[in-house]
Amino acid sequence: MWPNLIARRVFPSRASDSFGRMLGCLALFLLCACFAGVAHAGARDAVELQALTDEFVGRSGQILVEGKRPLDFEEALAALHAGEFRPLSEAVPKFGIGAAPVWFHIALRNTDDLPALRALIVGVSWIDRLDVHLRHESGRHVRIAAGDGDAALQHPEAGLGYVFESSFAPGLTDVLIRAETADPLPLPVRLLTPASLLHERTLRAYGYGALYGFLLALVAYNAMLYAGLRERSYLDYALYLGAFILTDLAYTGHGYALLWPAQAGLQRFVILVMMVVFCALGLRFARGFLRLEDSAPRLDRSVQRYAQAGLVAIGAAVVLRSQGMAALVAFLFVLSTSLIMVTLGLDAVRRGVAAGRYLLAAALAAMTGAAATALGVWRGLPYSLATLHVAELGVALEGILLALGLAHRVREHRRARESAEHLASIDSLTGLLNRRAFLERAAPLWSTALRNDRPLSLLMVDIDHFKSINDRFGHAVGDDVLAAFGKFLFGARREGDLVARWGGEEFILLLPETGLSQAHALGERLRVALGRAHITASYPHPLSASFGLAGRNPGDSLEVLIRAADAQLYRAKAAGRNRVCSPPRSGIGAEALLDGAEQ
Repeated sequence: MWPNLIARRVFPSRASDSFGRMLGCLALFLLCACFAGVAHAGARDAVELQALTDEFVGRSGQILVEGKRPLDFEEALAALHAGEFRPLSEAVPKFGIGAAPVWFHIALRNTDDLPALRALIVGVSWIDRLDVHLRHESGRHVRIAAGDGDAALQHPEAGLGYVFESSFAPGLTDVLIRAETADPLPLPVRLLTPASLLHERTLRAYGYGALYGFLLALVAYNAMLYAGLRERSYLDYALYLGAFILTDLAYTGHGYALLWPAQAGLQRFVILVMMVVFCALGLRFARGFLRLEDSAPRLDRSVQRYAQAGLVAIGAAVVLRSQGMAALVAFLFVLSTSLIMVTLGLDAVRRGVAAGRYLLAAALAAMTGAAATALGVWRGLPYSLATLHVAELGVALEGILLALGLAHRVREHRRARESAEHLASIDSLTGLLNRRAFLERAAPLWSTALRNDRPLSLLMVDIDHFKSINDRFGHAVGDDVLAAFGKFLFGARREGDLVARWGGEEFILLLPETGLSQAHALGERLRVALGRAHITASYPHPLSASFGLAGRNPGDSLEVLIRAADAQLYRAKAAGRNRVCSPPRSGIGAEALLDGAEQ
């Protein structure tokens, strides 16, 4: 009757009765629609299942964060109908570390006449508990429990997350998902066709096979280099890469699926612990690679203490069984280590350390990737498949750059060793071979001549009256004379001859493929050329030298040959100097001549 009452007050004439009834009905309809709108406030329209792509469906869903007490399915469904779920504006919602459990809802409509097979892919591998509810409009309700907090629950699929292969009947199906974890809580949700799921699995298998194969090859390569060279950087880098492989196996779910499937307690902390261990080993490698202990000891101690503090903090979180604390320590440690590694690289470049360029480029690649992944699953960057896996790409690129850096170190070591060997074999004053180097290089020439019965001669040379040069002009002039005389002999040598400073003002020449007569002629040419030359401006007087010569004979040794040439040099000096003395006749061994000279 109240519609008629309204009509009479507004339209008092009888003609208005029918219009009043119409208006009353309209008001009643609007009132019912208003109540219906309140009852279904927040409920989004159903999404056509066949229209979905392989992208995340977060923007088509709604979310509810639990309050002080957990909700069961019926309570969550009532909250949905009461409009307590809020629409999502992001493709993948994220809730940070230690967030309250959340409910996600999406309504799916199968417009075909037959059931549609789909793979519902939810969450990330480290979610402690997932409860998935599929409720069809017919009243059929399917519930699936999963998570890594209990070994009895469905495990994540390595590299994909939690995969629920389901059949969606024609009509409307409400999907409600409850997710709970003390770790960072991103909630990616996708629906894939069987063909798309097969493609994803194949892509992941090939991708992870290539990644782990590459990294394991680098580990083996650096381990072998360490075994051969005993250079600590190679061992540190092998351990660092090994730690990343274990971290990634845990992070992607490969570890829980294949290595420790029954160890839910281990799974709770292994990702977080390995994140800290990986970063600590990275800092250890950087310290050794840049040789901070020698070049910047204070900085080295600071970095070492920082790494130790991170390990102690994550250890304390594990002992206290505080997963939230462990997650906070791990993510903060990864982000701060990223900054420290880049800072170490910049500092090394500033100090002119050649290896710093490689470390800086590698740190920018690896730690930027690690930081992007950490921020992508926590806070700061949008969650995507790219941010989820960019850390793996960064470490692969880092592996290439640091392999180049370590190869550069190998080249530096080889050059340093060759330089040290060169300096150890060279007389610093004259630039000629010293006595030790002469004996080392003369040995194979002597063996060749002995094996093939080829002629070989040896010439000992002594600068005449050298002591008087030092006494009259000083040792500086004497050093100039020695250096100039060494240069004179080196320039006059033939290809294949060995020239060395034997000691003091004495020099030695080994002459392969040279008989006594040829060696004597060479000695005379040197003696005459020396008398005509002014070899140094600091000593403008003519310079002369005495030459002693000996040739190889059967039964001689190199030591005997040197002593025989020295005996001939003694004869030349005793005979008045500035002359070449050689054995009086051939056919007499050097040892016999030496015995005669000593008698």
